[in-house]
Amino acid sequence: MRSIYIVEDDPDIRFILNTCLQEAGFEVSVFRSAGEFLNCFEDNFPDLYLLDVLLPDGDGIELCSQIKSHLRAAYIPVVIMSAHIPEERIVNSKANGFIRKPFDLDEIVETLRQLA
Repeated sequence: MRSIYIVEDDPDIRFILNTCLQEAGFEVSVFRSAGEFLNCFEDNFPDLYLLDVLLPDGDGIELCSQIKSHLRAAYIPVVIMSAHIPEERIVNSKANGFIRKPFDLDEIVETLRQLA
């Protein structure tokens, strides 16, 4: 089973993504904030990361940079999601994919299956 870590502060979006991706066959771990994610970051490594950009205590782009700079996690695909991010930040983020909010659940599942 492919595993995915999701960092998303909105409880409704977290619930929807968690439910949808579990039904699609992913083992899902969800984190409400950058700090919560970073506390567990080096414990285990998933097959894929899905990061929101605007977090209450950080930035998904910076989390992506930390992941891509980590020796054991650098190869793991990272997908960024946001409603309000300039294109140049996406290009410069080293992310493997981008999903614009609001999103289509089928599109998310397909994108993540291709990357995981």
